[in-house]
Amino acid sequence: MRFTDICFITNNVLRLRAFYEAVFGGKADGDEWHSSLVINGLHIVFLAEKNSAFYYEFTENANNTILSFDVEDSDTEFKRLLSLGVRMVCEPITHPWGARSFQFRDPDGNILNFRTCKKEQAE
Repeated sequence: MRFTDICFITNNVLRLRAFYEAVFGGKADGDEWHSSLVINGLHIVFLAEKNSAFYYEFTENANNTILSFDVEDSDTEFKRLLSLGVRMVCEPITHPWGARSFQFRDPDGNILNFRTCKKEQAE
């Protein structure tokens, strides 16, 4: 068994894929019904809501997942995404365990978490 992708069911594939292309860079393949973007081996799939019954039924408010990504510098990424007009959930904060993170929403309301983890100290 192997992990293959994360799939977003959306009412606007082109809008959502453009958002992820801007956030992560790169160019997605596909069309307004089904598109895919590969980021460092991670496949993000965008599927038109009209096709979703083919797979399974969805609840109306199923946006309860947080996708987390490690980044080099949370503060730099925060500023970059602000310049793109991204809807922020919060500003970067440093957690007691050392990670610094912030969250934002994609156009469909899904939450993404960007974090910079504290480097392990050599003993």
